Amino acid sequence: MPAVRFAVSLVLAISLAPIAYAQAPTRQPPPAAPGAPARQAPAAPAEAPRPVGSEPEATTATYGDWVMRCQRIAAANATQRVCEVAQSVQAQGQQNPILQVALGSLGAKEPIKLTIVAPVNVSFPSVVRFAVDDKDQQPTELAWRRCLPGGCFADLEVKDDQLKRWRAQAGTGLVKFVDAAGREVAIPFSFRGLAQALDALAKS
Repeated sequence: MPAVRFAVSLVLAISLAPIAYAQAPTRQPPPAAPGAPARQAPAAPAEAPRPVGSEPEATTATYGDWVMRCQRIAAANATQRVCEVAQSVQAQGQQNPILQVALGSLGAKEPIKLTIVAPVNVSFPSVVRFAVDDKDQQPTELAWRRCLPGGCFADLEVKDDQLKRWRAQAGTGLVKFVDAAGREVAIPFSFRGLAQALDALAKS
């Protein structure tokens, strides 16, 4: 296993608050009569710039090897504030993460979810295991939900006793999964700073 680096970065705003992008159908002008000069389509009106509010659109705060990021997302004619704590793991000498882990929710009354993103190189059907160390006999299991060009996503609603257990950790955990070749992969991540990041998340 190559040396890894724990980087703090936003991971899963897309997973926590998926946004459907809809494109309005383009109206085509009617075909010109034979011999008639071609008509140019009218220029589309310029869009007015969005107003800028007094509150920041995004904020970040670093706690050890974790980062908390909050972002304001437009939804249903209103602005919703979504927060998460996250960590990216990168192999030494590589820019793209080999693992991304995030904890967050869509609101104060919504459950916290653990989301894991791995490269598009996993076996289906299979699960991913989130372990506190290499001797963990009861790792948390997550089901793979979907794969996108940026990675394969697994998530799970987190219970209070699971959060309590993770808060007590300060060392190195492991995420284990089976790759497309049928080999078990174990990628380390850091618990350092997670308890403080979760405290900040609870107050956000």
